[in-house]
Amino acid sequence: MDKKGDRYFIEGAEVKKRWAIEMLKKFGSFAKIAYLNGKPAGIIQYQLRPDERLVVIDCIFVPEKENLRKGIGKTLFQSLLDDMQRPKLYFGDDTPSGFVISAFQVPGRYPQSEFFKRMGFKQACEDYPSLLYYSLKKDFVYKPKTRSYIPQEEDKGRALIFYNPNCPFSMYFSE
Repeated sequence: MDKKGDRYFIEGAEVKKRWAIEMLKKFGSFAKIAYLNGKPAGIIQYQLRPDERLVVIDCIFVPEKENLRKGIGKTLFQSLLDDMQRPKLYFGDDTPSGFVISAFQVPGRYPQSEFFKRMGFKQACEDYPSLLYYSLKKDFVYKPKTRSYIPQEEDKGRALIFYNPNCPFSMYFSE
């Protein structure tokens, strides 16, 4: 499918562009890109959450199969880890307490949950085995916030879909 002419992809890319500009203005960075032989080979994208003292990893991805198992993902995470071990103004001139990821599986690829466990991440809760965290502070243990959804009358008989502006593909599901 040619995404360049698809209105949902275009709209999603515009939403992501606005989000990216906002993140760059606010924090200076939201991703790291790895290059191999002068070409992009992988990305780690993250959100900084100063109010929670967290770095939420949205995605780590090495798209080309010939670049898998070459240490690109490990190098990307190590670069982010090194960066976050230095004090940041948006964390009150301190470091974050840790990293959090909701690891997902990409068919035909090494499971993200296994990758992050090898990097030292731990499971955050029994009910959600792919929710992992990594402590940067000695006593930090991530506990997810419990939220309850209260059904609204106007939602009855409808599908309610949430999307996140950091992924252009989520616009496909927002209409």
